[in-house]
Amino acid sequence: MLKLAAAALIGAGTVFAATTATGPAAPKFQTERGFVIHDQASAPAETREVLDWYVDNVGFVPNLGGIMAESPALSRSYWQLQVNLQNDNSLSPPEDNIVQMAIAVANECQYCTAGHTMAGRMFFRAPEAQLQALRKQSALPEAKFNALRDFALAVHETRGQVSESHLRDFYEAGYTRRNALDVVANVASKVMSNYTNWIAQTPIDAPLKPLAEGLPFAEDYRAVPVTH
Repeated sequence: MLKLAAAALIGAGTVFAATTATGPAAPKFQTERGFVIHDQASAPAETREVLDWYVDNVGFVPNLGGIMAESPALSRSYWQLQVNLQNDNSLSPPEDNIVQMAIAVANECQYCTAGHTMAGRMFFRAPEAQLQALRKQSALPEAKFNALRDFALAVHETRGQVSESHLRDFYEAGYTRRNALDVVANVASKVMSNYTNWIAQTPIDAPLKPLAEGLPFAEDYRAVPVTH
């Protein structure tokens, strides 16, 4: 799941130097809406551990991670949730990716849709037909995974007020009550990342740009220098 979290946030970035003893450096870039994109040098002390994790696991700080770093509550909550899903989850990493990608598409988040497409290809060897079905919101080729995606969308769309039939279909596909609660955890992770991307208008990292092409909700958001 650490690989999933990294892949979901992966992008082209620069590995920045650590903060100096004199304190945080001034941030260099922000979104067009003015949300700072932190690196290790400019991040608040409370979120530097999270950015260090990105550099250790991905090699750089992705734009989403840099934006979240402005809020220790959001940054650390999102990071810790992904770690918890790795350590204590009853769903497999490929199933997590299906849930999170389905919610990203439903929320029309190009950043996370592209990230989970990359995760499916690079880490989980997901069939291309599965990834395309998730991107196009069409039926998945695997019946069990189709039930998983449908249940996740029901949780998202009903704000958790799923019907007995939703639960029955989920159980009949081979899933459990614990699985249902872990779907909730996955949905929560995408609420944090998708909503952040929409509020901040997160610029998509360079390797993800080709994976956003063809999405009906693709946007050309850009990073601009911070003006002081």
